[in-house]
Amino acid sequence: MSKVEMIERSLRCLVFGLLGLLPVIGLPMAVVSAVQYRRVRRGCGTQWNPAQRCLFWGGVCARMSLALFLLVPAVVILIGMIGNYY
Repeated sequence: MSKVEMIERSLRCLVFGLLGLLPVIGLPMAVVSAVQYRRVRRGCGTQWNPAQRCLFWGGVCARMSLALFLLVPAVVILIGMIGNYY
């Protein structure tokens, strides 16, 4: 992977990661950000990535939004099941 491509993908990861934090419409953006994160991490190897901070925060935002989108419905379902039990 060339340096320019690595920087562009890192910035794209950050932008999609931040957009992934939006409710409802952010889920596909978070998935795209996670995919970009994995591609850059695999593709850079031992090369220095000048946009490493952007890549890091894009990955963090993607993981947070995916966790929220998966955790919130699970908690709502669990509370509904407990509420029906009592």
